[in-house]
Amino acid sequence: MNLAIIGCGGMGSYHAQMAANCGARIVACVDAFPEAAKKLAAAHGAAKAVGMKNLGRVLADPGVELVLIATPTPTHLELVQRSAAAGKHIFCEKPFCRTAADCKKAIAAAKRAKIKLFVGHVLRYFHEYEALKTQIESGKIGTPGWVKMYRGGMFPVGAKKWFSSFEQSGGVTFDSSIHDLDWLRYMFGDAERIYCQALQRTKPVLMDYAQMTVRMKSGLLATLVGTWAHPSGFRAKTEVCGSAGMLYYDSAETSLSAQYRETGSGPGMIIPLGADSVSPYQLEWVDFLAWARDGRTPRVSPDDGLKAVALAEAALKSAKTGQPVKL
Repeated sequence: MNLAIIGCGGMGSYHAQMAANCGARIVACVDAFPEAAKKLAAAHGAAKAVGMKNLGRVLADPGVELVLIATPTPTHLELVQRSAAAGKHIFCEKPFCRTAADCKKAIAAAKRAKIKLFVGHVLRYFHEYEALKTQIESGKIGTPGWVKMYRGGMFPVGAKKWFSSFEQSGGVTFDSSIHDLDWLRYMFGDAERIYCQALQRTKPVLMDYAQMTVRMKSGLLATLVGTWAHPSGFRAKTEVCGSAGMLYYDSAETSLSAQYRETGSGPGMIIPLGADSVSPYQLEWVDFLAWARDGRTPRVSPDDGLKAVALAEAALKSAKTGQPVKL
């Protein structure tokens, strides 16, 4: 299937390779920085490489069947709406949109156009987290009662340092810890309430930190820590305690690694890689393409993307008010 890449920075470039590994043909590259689009197009033999002002030409091309949206979060709603209206199936990077209200608009646009919309919650595809899931569901630790998750490292930069703009990125709470919030839902169902303490910035500062306590409707408690305060590197840790034992994972103690990628439009990108021989990002594309081609139900739904955003949004509200937020 023919794919257009919208956003040719660190994530866009990496996703392009994963999609190509799965047999997708990169036919067009679009970026706010035309040189980044040209560089990625040259790497994949794409015929078109244009700036965002010419996105309409790409979406109007009947030869383009799929689009990847890998641009800053606040742009996602408009790009989903335009791509859906053009009849393209969409792979949208997480966070789905900047607000739950925008997520609902994006889902409505996809339904109107009768296209397939996938949200890239990659943690569901990591070998290590799937191993945790298998152990939990097999009953090896009895009834789970408490989860502790940690994620973070260096502060990401991105094009025009957009991550440091709290209004755009939502900081580590919204952009990074959303991975763990989604995995909690994936494993244990919906949350009942959330309490969050986080650094609240009114101007760009290259440091962020957050801690969340989440009570799930099942009664399970979870503590999440997100950090963009380290001088370098990346680390993820998870503990799951049950009535009959505990599961523990620490990326620093396994072969999980991190890559620092520099691109024309967005230096400073950490991409954690699973220990398995096939990248979890590639497994996302296997799932999405099987849905687009054959209708096979994927592991992530647009509603999952919406609920993850709603949880992260509630965490930010709690941090602002100093009070727990009921979901």
